[in-house]
Amino acid sequence: MSAESRMAGAQPFTALLARSITASGNARPTDEQYAAARRILVDWLGVALAGTTEPVAKILRAEFASAEGAASVLGGGRASAADAALVNGTTGHALDYDDVQQFIGHPATVVVPAALAVAETVDAGGEELARAIIAGYDAARFVGTLAMPGHYDHGFHSTATIGAFGAMAASAVLMGLAPEETENAIGLAATQAAGLKSMFGTMAKPFHAGRAASAGVIAARLAARGMTANRESLETDQGFLATQAHQPVPADWRAPRFGESLDHLLFKYHASCYLTHSSIEAVRQLVIERGLIPDALESVVLRVPAGHLKVCNIENPATGLESKFSLRQVVALTLGGYDTADIGVFNDMLAGDEALGRLRGKIGVVGDLDSIFGARATIRIGDDTMLEAVWDVSEADIGPNDLDDRLDRKFSVLATPLIGAARVREVLDLSYDIRKTDLAKLSASLHIA
Repeated sequence: MSAESRMAGAQPFTALLARSITASGNARPTDEQYAAARRILVDWLGVALAGTTEPVAKILRAEFASAEGAASVLGGGRASAADAALVNGTTGHALDYDDVQQFIGHPATVVVPAALAVAETVDAGGEELARAIIAGYDAARFVGTLAMPGHYDHGFHSTATIGAFGAMAASAVLMGLAPEETENAIGLAATQAAGLKSMFGTMAKPFHAGRAASAGVIAARLAARGMTANRESLETDQGFLATQAHQPVPADWRAPRFGESLDHLLFKYHASCYLTHSSIEAVRQLVIERGLIPDALESVVLRVPAGHLKVCNIENPATGLESKFSLRQVVALTLGGYDTADIGVFNDMLAGDEALGRLRGKIGVVGDLDSIFGARATIRIGDDTMLEAVWDVSEADIGPNDLDDRLDRKFSVLATPLIGAARVREVLDLSYDIRKTDLAKLSASLHIA
């Protein structure tokens, strides 16, 4: 056995994943799973609609959208299924406001646009879409549990790489691929998977998501036409895990189970990198409780997990995009009274604001917290009083009704400026029970005049 095979565990991961994806096409989701799929859809639609005005979205529409094509493009036009997934996936990640999953990254902006594009080509309904979304999340999470965190720590953007398997799975379910075809599709997704963390803070980061969505669609469509690939692409020598995991397969791995990934959904309520959110909330708590004003601050120390320093530690961002990956900037915005839930505060002008720059100079970041998503903020004010707050956004206790209300409000805030209040209500009503959602009507309601 080679060293690469030992790293991959020499288990039939590809066949197990293929069987799981194939079985998902006939699965019967629970009411809770349908509700989770609806939350995923509504949250992504809101951030994607808002993302249509971003420069990267306009660039991709100019290149790929036209008056013809099998699938709809958000922001206007049509394209092939693969190109629609590319444009819409990029658009949905342009604001970095989409959902989070520990072993994947940002699954919705890869899985949902692929599923919507393929669903449109096969005339699927809401029930089929929900199964495809769940299968996509499950597939991506399974691959992620085998490869993470070594894969991400080594510099790969998991939304782009792991996400490609999710887009492929969603597409395969909607297209009804057989197990052997699905094994080939897994291989075709594996050999396209790409994305570098060094691109964070640039337009290339959201492009990663669109490219992964497109790669998944292409993988499934080509496999359905008979294209072959290595049918042991996950576990084989020089395969995906051997070349990209950079760690042994965890001893506690297990085969994917339908809907298991839905137990780990995390949604964003700040328009920045998710790893900045606990720091924002910790500082925000102190601002609210103590009525802090910037002039009273002597210093701020953020203690965060070491991994955050490799993702969101841009000291002096020059652009709005870089600001989303700057712990100092998001905390300076919070201290300065700005609402980081507002997509408009992440702009080039505020990145260069002198007052915010002075606040950033008072903020130190230390990567020694034993956590995954948590943060501890310590603020010293003028009379040498020390204030401290600890927060972990991944442990927020929100009931399903409150979660639905919060996500519906987020969708309304993001979408109303683009499609109007009446059609916002239409979208929410059409998606209320995703099993009955008419996807053609939903697409028409999303049209931006």
